[in-house]
Amino acid sequence: MSQVGETSSTRRVSVMIGCLALLTALAALWPIYRAFLNIEIDTNEGWNAYYADAAMGRMPLYPAAGQLIANNYPPLSFYIVGGLGRLIGDAVLAGRLLSLAAVLVIAWGVFRAVRLLGGDTTSAWIGALFFGATMCRFFTGYVGMDDPHLLAQAVMTVGLVAFLRARSRDRGYALSILLMVGAGFIKHNIVVMPLTAMIWLGMNRPRQMVKSALLAALAIALGFFVCYLAFGPDFFTNLRSPRAYALKHAFGAIGHLQWIAVGLVAWAYVGITRSADPNIRFCNLLNILGLVMFFVQKTGDGVAYNAQFELVFGVSVATGLAFANAPVLPLARRWSPQALRFVLLLAICLRLVASARVEPVRLLVDPSFHAEIAAREAAMSATVARLKNTPGDATCFCTLASYRSGKPFVIDPFYVQQQVLTGHLPPDAVTKLIDDGKLTVVKADPLLHW
Repeated sequence: MSQVGETSSTRRVSVMIGCLALLTALAALWPIYRAFLNIEIDTNEGWNAYYADAAMGRMPLYPAAGQLIANNYPPLSFYIVGGLGRLIGDAVLAGRLLSLAAVLVIAWGVFRAVRLLGGDTTSAWIGALFFGATMCRFFTGYVGMDDPHLLAQAVMTVGLVAFLRARSRDRGYALSILLMVGAGFIKHNIVVMPLTAMIWLGMNRPRQMVKSALLAALAIALGFFVCYLAFGPDFFTNLRSPRAYALKHAFGAIGHLQWIAVGLVAWAYVGITRSADPNIRFCNLLNILGLVMFFVQKTGDGVAYNAQFELVFGVSVATGLAFANAPVLPLARRWSPQALRFVLLLAICLRLVASARVEPVRLLVDPSFHAEIAAREAAMSATVARLKNTPGDATCFCTLASYRSGKPFVIDPFYVQQQVLTGHLPPDAVTKLIDDGKLTVVKADPLLHW
């Protein structure tokens, strides 16, 4: 290729990188703006806020048996969110801000992982932007929502980056193992990264794997012992709350892979053609486990898009590595590396644009959208006022409204549903409370549920 043609190709790639950065910034507008609104993003928000307050002493963090509520999460997130909530005066906002910060930390983790696996700075930026854009564009239900998953994954990502640094030096694995264990006490279903680390050690450093496994087991046992001392047997009872499972949920989740389809294709091609590279093999292990655990976790009732987030992380790393490896791919014998990079970036940007989610654009140009937001905030305020004025225990089955009203947390609809499905509660458990006058249901405004 001529020098002029090479310069032109490089310029086109630079333009596409700019487009990806712009699309990432545009996608982030809505979750950032929404974090400060008095609306319910998801039913998890009120649930998490109640338990963040519980960690600060409002009620038991792990309820006793026989109640219609349970806490099946480890304790650390509630102390973190509760502490920040006390500092800024709002546990929900605290959780939302931590969620937004977590996305930045994980994007940084993608950047560092690409660099530690052999990619250059530009490739690392591609991976980080792919992650940020994908999360803000397609997973807005979680980005900026009061939920501990992203917070835990951020800590787990820091642990994985520490592991990759230790791998490059072949020493200092202990810190990474302890960080991953700590992340597990924030949210306990983020398992792909520690599994990847342990399997890689088993395949390449068996002695170190034994040491790391013993350290992890000791740290986990110590953590559980501290939890038992702090919360008693109710901690384990809550953590083992029953949940229904169905294989059909996993099959139904196949369509969710569409949001990372471009990255998946890039990983599959690079993962196969460059499998002799130890760094690519590590990435392959990370993504194979990510796919398996995504489908395994999706068999659970009520498991949401967050089951995919470790896979999104792994595919983002693979996307950065695909960009970095363009010059040595078999396709580079037919097309220039810059042409391959341009096609990859173009496909990513087109997939980001091809979505029915238009909130960022409406936020910028549509006055009716702001009117709708105001109406939804007013509906929340009105519902909270009705709950406050209702004597005794009351709910509207909008957990955030119940939380904002100051009403005690007496019923968790999802927990009750799972208890009924698994045969631990009779189907009329809630209606009996209502009929006996022990619980009042306040009519919820439809605008509460966005």
